[in-house]
Amino acid sequence: MLKDSTPLAPSWFKERLKRHLSELGRLALPVVLTRVGVLGLGMVDTAMVGHYATNHLAWLNLANQSVVMFALVVGIGLMMGILIMTASAFGEENYEECGQVWRRTLPFTLLVGLSVLIISWPAEFWLSLLGQSDEPAKEAGKLIQILAIGLPANLLFVNCSMFLEGIKRAEIGFYLMFAANIVNVGLNYILIYGFAGIPEMGATGSAWASTGVRLFLAAAAIAFIWYAPSIQKFGVRNPVKSKWREWKDQRHIGYASAVSLAAEVIAFSAIAVFAGWLGTIPLAAHGVMYQVLGLPIMIAVGIGIATSVRVGIAFSRKDAADTMLAGLSGFILNLVVVTGLAIVILLQPEALIKIFTSDSEIVTLLIPITFIFTVGMIFDGSQMVSAGMLRGLKETWWPTYLQTLSFVGVMLPASYILAFSLDRGFLGLMEGTFIGVFVSWVLLSVRFVWLMKSGRI
Repeated sequence: MLKDSTPLAPSWFKERLKRHLSELGRLALPVVLTRVGVLGLGMVDTAMVGHYATNHLAWLNLANQSVVMFALVVGIGLMMGILIMTASAFGEENYEECGQVWRRTLPFTLLVGLSVLIISWPAEFWLSLLGQSDEPAKEAGKLIQILAIGLPANLLFVNCSMFLEGIKRAEIGFYLMFAANIVNVGLNYILIYGFAGIPEMGATGSAWASTGVRLFLAAAAIAFIWYAPSIQKFGVRNPVKSKWREWKDQRHIGYASAVSLAAEVIAFSAIAVFAGWLGTIPLAAHGVMYQVLGLPIMIAVGIGIATSVRVGIAFSRKDAADTMLAGLSGFILNLVVVTGLAIVILLQPEALIKIFTSDSEIVTLLIPITFIFTVGMIFDGSQMVSAGMLRGLKETWWPTYLQTLSFVGVMLPASYILAFSLDRGFLGLMEGTFIGVFVSWVLLSVRFVWLMKSGRI
């Protein structure tokens, strides 16, 4: 239980707020940079395929936003214990244990990667079950199979990047991502449009480029950890000493994270499926919209992770006032940054949309609803930060319960009713999404404030 706060000096709030904001920026920056690198890969794919053909863009969006995204996010959730256990061992200066966390998780990562590949392979069947018509199901299904080949490599890179973040070498992930984006541009150009005798393949070429980039990232990250002199003190080449049952706590952290992420990605993947029911143009527009919103959302993810750390530090000291201020600081920083980017989007929506497509029908569909999906983005980022605040209080399952209720129990029904029952089409999907993220933010924030005021933590 948090202790009652003693009377605070007038300068306390100003000094602590400044400290929290400074530390949030420092903690969030490497996380944001790495995830912006991931975003860059998707943005390049969307832009280059979008300028190639709208139907190819629709198929690629369906492939990424449905089966591939679900498989990848669940796999990443299962890896989350790596970061937590590595950071804990590093904080205790138990450097050999850091290396042990990485080594013992490599076979587990490969097992998860192969599992998601196998589950993803009958993609056309899954998409048909989700109500997609024959052509989108067939074409997106082919893309999913190509992308699935790279999923084990993608999870190996995630494994390595989480290990590097845990030992305070997060910048390596950013450098590798920077190189990967250069490779991705070249491969996309060659394989999408054709070059030097290589036939143009459109979205299929982009899918092969993504798989190639994932293989490059995994090989480069493993090679760095294995050979870099600065990493050798962690004993990364030492044989694994612990048995399977001895590191079950690490896996259990991953199980909880996977459930939480699965609930969220199911909901957002379902929105992509709903867009596919509306037709090729709405499905392609859905993919373009999320690329336009990508940077603010990635920043919110980074601030949310940093906020959980700052709240956790204050909570460990049993300082109620500073714990509350740590959460408030994360909320303020996210609101200022994401709202600033939202204003940029609202001022120049057409220019940003045309980065990813020249199709006038997509532009015409998205421009009138820019306000609703941009404001929804602000609340989506806010609910991510609120979830981080709760995790800083060691709340493992409550964020999962509340986000599942909001996304699956509120957002999906609202989106379906608005889009189809009330015949509001693509606008209805965006309105339903707005309702879901707003409800999530309210519930998570109320939970945090209630815990702080009740003293039950």
